[in-house]
Formats: sequence, structure tokens, C-alpha cells
Amino acid sequence: MKKRVKIPLIILLIAALFASDLYLTHNNFIVNSNIFIQNDFEITQHDHPEKVWDKVFFGNSVVISAYIEDKSSSGYINCGLDYGVVTDLWEMLDKKYIRVGSELVVGLNYLTLYDDFDTNPTYIWHKKWYQPYAYFERDRFYPLVTDAFTKALKGDFSPPMTYKKQEKAVYHGKVSEAALADKFEEYQEEFFNKPIEKYSENLNALEKVIDYCNKNNIRLRVVWMPWNPIFEQPKLVKEVRTETDKILNKNNIETLDLEDKFGSEYFYDTGHLNYDTGSERFTKIIDEWL
Repeated sequence: MKKRVKIPLIILLIAALFASDLYLTHNNFIVNSNIFIQNDFEITQHDHPEKVWDKVFFGNSVVISAYIEDKSSSGYINCGLDYGVVTDLWEMLDKKYIRVGSELVVGLNYLTLYDDFDTNPTYIWHKKWYQPYAYFERDRFYPLVTDAFTKALKGDFSPPMTYKKQEKAVYHGKVSEAALADKFEEYQEEFFNKPIEKYSENLNALEKVIDYCNKNNIRLRVVWMPWNPIFEQPKLVKEVRTETDKILNKNNIETLDLEDKFGSEYFYDTGHLNYDTGSERFTKIIDEWL
């Protein structure tokens, strides 16, 4: 008679923890709950719970504020991220956090291609494989747990505060010319004095995205997002555009150039369109093209 193999309790516990962590990571726990403040990607997931997004428009905050999904007839999901860069897009695709069905449009500007651009640490693709989900999300879980514990000590067992429908930030009105000048001077110091090498990772990621789309029969197109003509484009911005166009042209990627198609009256600031005027016009133009 064969002896039954006893599995140590610690191994069962580790397996259970691993399974629960995998479940939390891949089943949008925060997205499906209304007790957390969600990042831009999670808001998109909440609004579009379907497993496959057939048509996707990716970019950074200028895409969020320029493309009015609800008023578009093209059927594209606005997958703009406040701090979105092309390496984010590549990780989203490569790690299967998004599945694109048939079409992908990428809105580009110099920041979408800048390697050291600030990111949101809560984007799920930043999670290392060895990090437990609860640890990765500790900045959001910890206040919730401590608040519940503190209330429980006082005999208060009420549920946590909930949030109504959350939306991405858009831009109404117009920044004053003095504030614009200050912002441009700030950008001059922070972004425009960098070497072209600071864009190499994102340019490399762009080629990976192109290969991915080719292999998965996804139609890829690119939009060069509008530039506020009140300022002359710095040399670096033009250089980044030149290097990117080399990749796009080599791979025969269809491109729509809207860099110089909007007057300054359509802008909120240096790059974000005014949601009431500029975004309306942008969405109509993009719909005709798409």
C-alpha cells in the first residue's frame, strides 16, 4: 500500500498566497472597487471592461485632453495616460495588460518619447514579478487598512468612503501668456537641453510596438500632436521628430501631422488643447482621418 505524501502546511500556505496574489494582480481588484482613487489606466479599464479593445488611441495627457471619445464616431478608446510614454505602451502590450483587436493609433510628441519622463508608480506594469500585489499597492492599501482599524477601535464599523465615477483630467480655458512663458522657460531647463540619447529607450520601444503590430495583424498609425505656435520649436524637439520619422518611414507607418495645424487660441497651455474648442476641432479632424 502506497503511503500518502503529506504536503507541508507552509508549502500550501505559500501556494495559497501566490494564487491569491495572482488573482488580485490579473483581475483588476482596484479597478472593480470604488474605494480607491484610480490612475488613468484604471479609469480606462473601468469604463471598458471588455477583454479586447478593438481600436485604441494611446498617448500622454495631450491625447487625454485632445480626443473626445464620447463625441467621436471612430470607435477608438482614449487610452491616454497622464505620464504615458512609448515604453509604457510596449509593456502594456508585452505583458498583456491590454489586448488590441484591429487598430492602434499612437499620439506622439517629444514627451511621449522622453526616457526620463516622470511616471505614475501605480501603473500595474511597473510591478516586478517578485512583488506581492499588496506590497506593490501598499500606498493605497495601507491608509485604507489603518483607517478601518482606527475606526474599529472606536466601535465604528462603517464601510470605507466610496468614489463616484472617476474621470481623467482635461483642460478648460486658457493659461495667461505670462504663465505660458514661465512654463516654457521651465521646460527649457527640464526637457529641451537634453541630448538625443535621452530618447533612445522609447525609440527602441516604438520599433518593438511596430513589430508587435505586424505580427498580430494590428493596423498601426501615428499622430504628431499639436504644438502651440506661440513658441518656436526648440532644436531638440525637431531632432526627436527627425529620428522618430526615420523609424516610421522605414516601416511605412501612416502618419498624420497635426503639429502646426492649430492656432494658439485652441490651446490651454504649451501642449494641451482647450477641451471646449481645440479638442472639438481635433476630434473632428481625427475622425475624418480614422
